[in-house]
Amino acid sequence: AAEWKGDGIRVQVAATGHDVRLFSRTGDDISRTFPDIIAAFEGRNALLDGELLVARAGLVAPFNDLQQRLNRRAVTGRMLKDHPAHVRLYDILLEGEEDLRPLAFRERRARLESWHATHGPPLSDVSPLVPFRSRADLDALWTEARQASIEGLMLKRWESPYLAGRPRGHWFKWKRAALT
Repeated sequence: AAEWKGDGIRVQVAATGHDVRLFSRTGDDISRTFPDIIAAFEGRNALLDGELLVARAGLVAPFNDLQQRLNRRAVTGRMLKDHPAHVRLYDILLEGEEDLRPLAFRERRARLESWHATHGPPLSDVSPLVPFRSRADLDALWTEARQASIEGLMLKRWESPYLAGRPRGHWFKWKRAALT
């Protein structure tokens, strides 16, 4: 499977009713800086993996816009308005009390789509799958990523379980080429 890699930061949204937390990839609790995301996921009961972005009218803003919200002690109303946060969901790890991590990505993806269709928190969407048939198709998509302001592609094995860390062979982050 292939998905676009947005130019944001990887996060996990941990929601159990009214207790919602947002964690960075390194495990830092960044909830205080994103009260809009916390409010959007209140009342839900899931642990979700995604990309934190700034989005306006459905269009993802450059990473610099997200940086305006990161590492703040307090977020002003103007900052919330000018730099609206959004979570693009990639995976679902827990649904209620059920641990979905051992399931194949194909099954987790179906569960994520179903969960989002049912619960649909605002300020979020499910990362669309990128259709391809061959390596040549992927090469063409990767080449066009910069023009589309996309950081690259995430390539995932359909049968992969969700594993912590950076395990080899289950997924690959294929970032666009650097400008040199």
